Amino acid sequence: MLFLILIAAFALLWKLGAGSLAAWDEAIYAQVSKEIALGEGWLTLHWEFAPWFEKPPLLMWMTAILYRVFGVSEFWARVPSALSGVALVGVTYLTGKLAYGKRVGLLAAVVLLTCYHFLSFSRFGTMEVMLTLFTYLALYAYLRVWEGNQKWWYVVWSACALALMVKGAGGMIAPAAIVLALIFDKRFKAAMRSRHFWQGCLLALLIAAPWHVLMYALYGRAFIDEYIGYHVIARSTSTIEGNASGYFYFVGKLVDGFFPWCLLVPFAVFSDIRKKLKGQTRSWVLLILSALVFGLYTVIPTRRPWYIVPMYPALAILIAALVVSLYQAYQSRPVYRRTIAIASVILIIVGGLYSFVSLYLNHKPEEPVARLARLAQSANSNDRDPLVLFSETEYFYAQVPLFYSNRPVRQTYASSAPASEDAKRYVSYEKLADVIEDSEERIILHRDDVQRLAASYDIRVLAEADSLVYAMIKRKP
Repeated sequence: MLFLILIAAFALLWKLGAGSLAAWDEAIYAQVSKEIALGEGWLTLHWEFAPWFEKPPLLMWMTAILYRVFGVSEFWARVPSALSGVALVGVTYLTGKLAYGKRVGLLAAVVLLTCYHFLSFSRFGTMEVMLTLFTYLALYAYLRVWEGNQKWWYVVWSACALALMVKGAGGMIAPAAIVLALIFDKRFKAAMRSRHFWQGCLLALLIAAPWHVLMYALYGRAFIDEYIGYHVIARSTSTIEGNASGYFYFVGKLVDGFFPWCLLVPFAVFSDIRKKLKGQTRSWVLLILSALVFGLYTVIPTRRPWYIVPMYPALAILIAALVVSLYQAYQSRPVYRRTIAIASVILIIVGGLYSFVSLYLNHKPEEPVARLARLAQSANSNDRDPLVLFSETEYFYAQVPLFYSNRPVRQTYASSAPASEDAKRYVSYEKLADVIEDSEERIILHRDDVQRLAASYDIRVLAEADSLVYAMIKRKP
């Protein structure tokens, strides 16, 4: 297990700081964390120095602590997710070992380490992998309860509460799966009679409730409308922010992100269901979690590829259980056993190479807008002059320039604003003439737009990056 942890640490931390932050949602969380570190406060989260109610604070708290100790950078913005991925490899091993045996645990960890989506999102400074870590910590603890140690209910509910503090409603997947598993495992009544179950629930409330109660006390309806109304109810009932897709969207993402192991998923699921119906294996909880994640996010209209990250450890364990059971079934037939072993090694190599090429060789360099925004970086906190973004053909997101420039960002157009379905907080355009007055301002725009604006503005180009330029702009007398 230690060897796997070391491999995971190398795979997830190597060149972690390379490439600029992505607008969705890396740069948002990194900026919120930075504003905590700058002294905006730990209770109310802020983005662009205004209250931000989109998500709970646990990821941003951890990132802000790292910023305070080591400084603000892309690397430290991504470290909480990467370390969560390293820990998740260990939890996957322990869960597979507990549910099916040591061989399954080891192979499950290897399968997870060759999953492109797992590696990719672990190296991405967002919430999904940390959410998945606490989800599987809860599932592992539930399996320990299943073995008879009722005190593990405290770990179950503590992990569920931490998952809730990472991603709000997304953290409800774990308790929902566990409650359904109690029903399928025919242990619901026993759990209801356990004092450890209810004391664990109380502990979860003590962990997750205070922040939510304080936010409601401070902001009332404004907090509820954004935190639940928009980011839970609206996402669950309508397509928002241009994320329309068909019902088979996640099938395609599973093929892209879990190749070549995706080929074994139907067989692994069928095999596990068959064995459970015969009473040959333990709890239903892994199957239920997989079905819950895939089914729930398929039904809701707003779909994004990282929503199904919590499926991957469960699928890795089920696939490992299938392979090991086939290997053990042919003890008297060495040729078949060798064939299964060789096929498994080939899949590991193919999965590893696919992930390596996709993730490390095709890694995106620093985005031009990030490179130019660094040049506009404010030297001190008192310099609050804005960085202006100008475009009429495509919209500039505010997230990346805000993080790299340490300045307020104002998105502008001359005659017609680019169309956008994204949240107005991040795409909000003003007329350039209303922003640029007598003083000289910093601006990032397309090179082709310099000539278009030259009739009305003096533009002094300071730097270029691909098709973009960073300049000082002033209205002509």
